[in-house]
Amino acid sequence: MEDSTVMKNTIQEVIDRIGWQTRFVDNRTEALKLVKNGEAAYFILDNWINHNKQEGFDTLEVIREWDKQAFVTILTGHPDPRNETIAKRLKADLYKEKSVDPYNCRKDIEEVASAMLEHKKNILNNRIGIIDEQISQLDILKSDINLIAYNIKRQDQQWLENYKNQYVVFVDGELVDSDGNKSEILKRIRIEYPDKPRFLKKVEEVEEKTIDLPSSLWFDELDINF
Repeated sequence: MEDSTVMKNTIQEVIDRIGWQTRFVDNRTEALKLVKNGEAAYFILDNWINHNKQEGFDTLEVIREWDKQAFVTILTGHPDPRNETIAKRLKADLYKEKSVDPYNCRKDIEEVASAMLEHKKNILNNRIGIIDEQISQLDILKSDINLIAYNIKRQDQQWLENYKNQYVVFVDGELVDSDGNKSEILKRIRIEYPDKPRFLKKVEEVEEKTIDLPSSLWFDELDINF
């Protein structure tokens, strides 16, 4: 939101260099349309538009109500400590006083663009962190030694016959106990293996679904009927 032709050209030049698209608007109403329609996430707002020295602040205030994740810069050609205080109170991401000199003016916009790119980088890093965490959880599921050991045993028909309708317990990838009485086996393994991941399962000849969950969960304490 800018009413200076020189500044518009400078902003366009810098933003073009980083490969983003630029939309120019002349007032708060047009800017807020972009927010409402989800057409913009980064805003450079001249505070003093035409005869309204509060236009930028008024726009920022509404943007913050509608989109708390948007990156908003207040760019002003009227330096005043009170303006910076207001910008911070309204939660502007960046407050920048623009220079009169064309060369320094370009540097100002380059600093704004750098701040916007850093914001984008942080968003991407957060998303990557979430994805990495999801991948690690999948790796835990895939590498659960107790579940793997149980599934291997199930492939042996003689083992299935021997333990059919019994509750079996695996710890550290080994079959450590079995019993037809669930309550009794729960009592024993809670005493014998209080601090180890355990896998408890009732052996049935036909299983509709095998629940694949990390062994770090103590299934027996969840009172889940498998």
